[in-house]
Amino acid sequence: MVNFKLFDPMTMDSSMLPNVAGNYVFLLRKGSQLPKVDIEPKIPEVTLDGNTYQAIYTGIASENLRQRVYRTHFVGNNASRSTLRKSIGSLFGYDLILRKEGDLKHKKFKPADEEKLTEWMMSNLLLAFVENADPKPLEEKLIAELNPPLNLEKNTNMMNKEFRALLSKLRCRPVIGSAEHFTSSMKTTIKKTIPTQSCYPINGGKMVKIIRRNVNFNRGTNNFKCKFNNSSTFDILRVECSYNGETKVYEIESKYLTDRDSITFYAYQNSESFTIEWQKAVADYIKEIKL
Repeated sequence: MVNFKLFDPMTMDSSMLPNVAGNYVFLLRKGSQLPKVDIEPKIPEVTLDGNTYQAIYTGIASENLRQRVYRTHFVGNNASRSTLRKSIGSLFGYDLILRKEGDLKHKKFKPADEEKLTEWMMSNLLLAFVENADPKPLEEKLIAELNPPLNLEKNTNMMNKEFRALLSKLRCRPVIGSAEHFTSSMKTTIKKTIPTQSCYPINGGKMVKIIRRNVNFNRGTNNFKCKFNNSSTFDILRVECSYNGETKVYEIESKYLTDRDSITFYAYQNSESFTIEWQKAVADYIKEIKL
């Protein structure tokens, strides 16, 4: 890791980190390990200043390394602002709570767990960083070459694929007490409280990702894209298509969604109702269901 410098949050002041853009890599200290889960990842080794470390995550600071790395990741005490904190806390099994009431998108851990997470990260992690005015190309290169196990986005490496899928499911666990709220919201159709995308466990422990699309026949086209991003983060994709108070629900297993990040349906108006046709690639596998 040429030109990278080492930062130890236990012995160095945060002022050692520059207030400029750059790349960073989180490393395990000698003798430290990630929290144990059912699947053990293969962690790449890197050499820095003649010493060998295990690299678990790489990221970028588009403006300020000190703010991004130290204040957000190390001591931020808010996993909703740090994907690294959320991943490590999810491996520990910490319960998720809403960052603030009514915000169903952003989740963090309980204050006591956030403090424990900060203590663990300070005690078990080191940081390698380099100043870089254009950090994105190097980030993509590091993800491709190192394959850090906690990098979920932009990571297509086959190694650690099963671990990343497990981690994604752990990160997608519902907020405490939210299952009943979600069921109630579905029954009362209070749409403003339901996100357009969500991920929930169903019977048997499978994860279902839900995408909700409102069909608008005044938009000039009848094709509607449903973007789900990474199909390894769920077992079943459910698409709920709504028009004029009517909702049609479809499901497809994630194994039929490899090598794509979205699917498309075509909507046709029929008096006060509507019909749906799916693109040929998934038409044989996606089925309409009744909730």
